[in-house]
Amino acid sequence: MLPPLPESLVRNVVYPVYRGFRRDRVLDILDELEHNQFLPEGEIEDLKWRKLSVLLEAAEHHVPYYRDLFEREGIDPAAFESPADMVAIPFLTKEIIRGEKRRMISKDPLRRGYPSSTGGSTGEPLHFWCDTAADPVRRATSMRGYRWTGFDIGGRQAMLWGSHLDRSLKERVSEGAKNFFNNIMTLSSFDMTPETMRRYAAKLRRFRPSIVIGYPSALTAFSEFCRGAGVRLPSPKAVVTGGERLFPHQRDLIEGAFHADVFDRYGSREFSTVALECSEHKGLHIFNDLFHVEVIHESGRAAQSGEIGELVITDLSNLYMPFIRYRTGDLAMPTQRKCRCGRGLPLLERIEGRSFDSIVTPEGKKVGGFFWTLLSRAVPGIDRFQIEQRERAGIIFRIVPGEAWRDDHIEVLAGKIRENCCENFRIDFQVVDDIPLTPAGKTKFIISNIEERLVIKSKIHKAHISGDAPEENDCLRIDVKLMELGNVAAFEKILIVNATSGARLETFALEAERGSGDIIACGAVSRLCRPGDEISVMAFTWSTGESDDFSNILVDEENRFVRYLTEKAGDRI
Repeated sequence: MLPPLPESLVRNVVYPVYRGFRRDRVLDILDELEHNQFLPEGEIEDLKWRKLSVLLEAAEHHVPYYRDLFEREGIDPAAFESPADMVAIPFLTKEIIRGEKRRMISKDPLRRGYPSSTGGSTGEPLHFWCDTAADPVRRATSMRGYRWTGFDIGGRQAMLWGSHLDRSLKERVSEGAKNFFNNIMTLSSFDMTPETMRRYAAKLRRFRPSIVIGYPSALTAFSEFCRGAGVRLPSPKAVVTGGERLFPHQRDLIEGAFHADVFDRYGSREFSTVALECSEHKGLHIFNDLFHVEVIHESGRAAQSGEIGELVITDLSNLYMPFIRYRTGDLAMPTQRKCRCGRGLPLLERIEGRSFDSIVTPEGKKVGGFFWTLLSRAVPGIDRFQIEQRERAGIIFRIVPGEAWRDDHIEVLAGKIRENCCENFRIDFQVVDDIPLTPAGKTKFIISNIEERLVIKSKIHKAHISGDAPEENDCLRIDVKLMELGNVAAFEKILIVNATSGARLETFALEAERGSGDIIACGAVSRLCRPGDEISVMAFTWSTGESDDFSNILVDEENRFVRYLTEKAGDRI
């Protein structure tokens, strides 16, 4: 590993020269954001309203989905007088985005975008488009947040994150060069074995980062290992957590291992950083100059201080594919408290986690993640835990035991669970050696799979790769007619089974010319699917029924439709 560059060289030479070459105004925007945060709250609200007005006008005139929505619902954004009037606009959901597809995208000829996607923590990734013009804003937003921790441009960053293990040599070289010139070291959270964590600790001691960034679960596991093995860690200026809910015991453990304050951050792939703790550590400041954030109670009204509700976010910067009143599925608690730091940005009391991070009792009562993490501290010796629910009658409670664990603790835990849920609540305790990470490199404390099954809904059988486009983004472009016949949507996650090479891979589908017979492997897909290869393309969905619609089509060697392999389109299996 090459030694890191001097921080002053990166801050004063490398970064400004690169940003000047890109002509993206990141540093100018950063200066503007630094100024905005200390404006009075009323002035920030006025700034937000001006940006909201521009967003709504652009959506109404240039985005087919919103134009039709406003007309259908009788909404006139020009008549809005304040952000409070936004409640007239129906919520945007992931299902709407998947269903409306390109109708969500601006038709403004002067606006450009690029594709992105979430990691699919709910079981299905979301594919969407970012505004190219907003990319510098996203970068400046993250940097403003990092400066709250004492970090600045050029400082050494260590990231314990869900880095992909199957990247090509070209991708690894490109990312390695960017990381080197930005003083970034990445450590994958996918492979957290004792040997790997010991190696990570040695790398961190040599690198001496100014800031460490990672998932709470990954940093907790790493901190626990280092504490137990007597492995020394460096002391950065700060540790920033994100991607999952941070629990109090995790904060204590991470701060003890790194001898640094933990700053909790809330954000997502759709928006970048939305809220962050300042040095007061008494709630998360909402980036109100960049987002309109609502916390909606389950009754449909705005949540009050001390109540839990779902975060509904409007992005003020993405005019290419507007996210207006987007339901995130994340839960938070608002507060009217003012922070002593002097910033005019409002606060969230805390992030509660995902809306599906709850257990449902037979009576319909929801028991959220806070109860379960407190329960895990009720008896000694629980290093890690996971709750899985497959039916309302009960749960599976997995425990990775520590030195202080005793089997009679199960009786104590069962009593507290039944006291909070119901007397006949069934609990299957499983003492295990490990709890595997999710595909994104995170730990899920609560898994709710009540009455859900992943079933196949679409299949294009015996198709052939007609061409490749390695320079494009990773995807499989498919003749629109075949997509319609096979019930495959644009941007939908698909599984490709290559009968020629035996390869299996996941990517997403994009449209090719109607009637062309084209099935084109793009980007990294072209490395595993060559022109002429015979493939099958499948798409899946979550089901709660006993049987589900299945479109299964057969095509010839020219990718022309032959027939349905069920009696008719949509036959049940």
